[in-house]
Formats: sequence, C-alpha cells, structure tokens
Amino acid sequence: MIKQQAFCTRLRGPYAFLNNQSGREKVYYHLLRANLHEVLVNIYPRVIDAIGTKSWTFLLDAFLQRHAASTPYFYELPDEFLGFLWHNRAEYSQWPWLWALAHFEWMELVATVANDLFPEPNAAFIRCSPLVYYCQYDCAVYPEDKTYTALEKRALPWQGAVYRNRRHGVHWLAVEPWPALLLNILLQHKESSVESIVRHCVNSGYQEDDVRKSVVASCDEWRELDILV
Repeated sequence: MIKQQAFCTRLRGPYAFLNNQSGREKVYYHLLRANLHEVLVNIYPRVIDAIGTKSWTFLLDAFLQRHAASTPYFYELPDEFLGFLWHNRAEYSQWPWLWALAHFEWMELVATVANDLFPEPNAAFIRCSPLVYYCQYDCAVYPEDKTYTALEKRALPWQGAVYRNRRHGVHWLAVEPWPALLLNILLQHKESSVESIVRHCVNSGYQEDDVRKSVVASCDEWRELDILV
C-alpha cells in the first residue's frame, strides 16, 4: 500500500521529477495525461482554444496534482474539472471568463446526455421542455465567436439557455432581460397559461398590453425551437 501511494504521488508530480525514474513510470505518466486530455478535450474545446495549448497543459497538471477526485470513473471527470476551476478561480484571474466558458460547455454535455423525454403536446398549457437549461454569467459567452473577443465582464449578466431539440441537436439561445424573465417564469411553473404568465410579468413591473403581445410572440418562436412543448 505504501509503495502504491508513493507511485501515485510520483505520477501526480511534475514531469521533470520523472526524468530519473523508470521507463514504466514515464509510460504511466504519459498514458494518464493522454487519457485525461482525451476525456476533457471533447467537452472543453473552446476553453482550450481560448487559453492556448500551453496554458491548457498547465491546467491539466494543476488538476492532476491538486484535485482529489471523488469518482473513479473517467467519464465523470469533466464535472470534477469544472469544480476544480470554480474552487481555484481566484488563481486564474487572467481569465476571468474561464469558469463561465467551461460551465457553458459542460451544460452542452448535460443537454446531450440527459435522459428526459419530451412530453406529449398539450394546447391548453405552455410548458418548457425538460431539456432546457438556463444559464447566467458575468461574462459574455458566444460559442460561434472563435476569436473570443466577447469574453469580457458585462455591466449586466449574460443570460441564455442550452437546450436539446426533438432531433437531438444541442443548441443555445441568448436572451435579453425581458425574455430571460419570461423564460425563468416558464421554467419555474411546469404548466402555465398565457394569462398566468402575463400576471407574473405585470407584477414584475411590465405593462400588461405589451406583455401579452410579447408572451405570445416569444412562445410561438420558442415552440418552433422545441424550447416549449
């Protein structure tokens, strides 16, 4: 047991420490990092693009050396890595958007693997799909912007949703404050009528006539996207 713990400690250490170790330990070292990278690169490709491969390697080493994973399964490591970034976010202040971008990509995984099924349509009620996930970040997150110029602090939070449609495609939707309020009301109430939604919005300070028109228009649009069912 002591030898096994010592072996694991060496594997978690920096690569320079292994220069004088046996070839077997070097092989294990490279296999461990290669497997870890393979699992995470498919979940966090935009994070890697944004910080660069050198910084990504640094993050992998820090994660491996310092994080005590609570799972023995490789497929659960993306969740562990996200937790690592959150708890150590103060150390990565050069990337104030790092956790937000990673969480957004992780939410895309959540939507991809979710087992929830679409309920049968019911014209009497307005309902959110169970495959809609609301997101809010201090930094703007725009998946299609490969230059990441939008990853900056905002005066108002960036709000949006990740969702999966009936064709199993995972998409995202950015929303302004008013649609964000509407979306949150729909997510909080499993089944709603237009009138009940209007009452909630009016109580939040919006004008009734404007609210009614906007609710109908937004709901029609979101049904087309499979955000509503």
